[in-house]
Amino acid sequence: MKILSTSYTHAHGFRALKRLHKAVIYNSVLPDELHKLYKALIHFERYIERLAHQQTVVKKKKSKKH
Repeated sequence: MKILSTSYTHAHGFRALKRLHKAVIYNSVLPDELHKLYKALIHFERYIERLAHQQTVVKKKKSKKH
């Protein structure tokens, strides 16, 4: 996974917090690791967004060929 140095959007932060909240509810994260996990999740959210964007670009290219 490539980590970019650009800033995160509020949507990235919100989605990362939602995932973190679920992890806390299910007791699958230690309190000491909350900050580290949040940083990892925010990177993950941006990565997912970038993958989704790449897939839409590929689909558009395929539809133009037909």
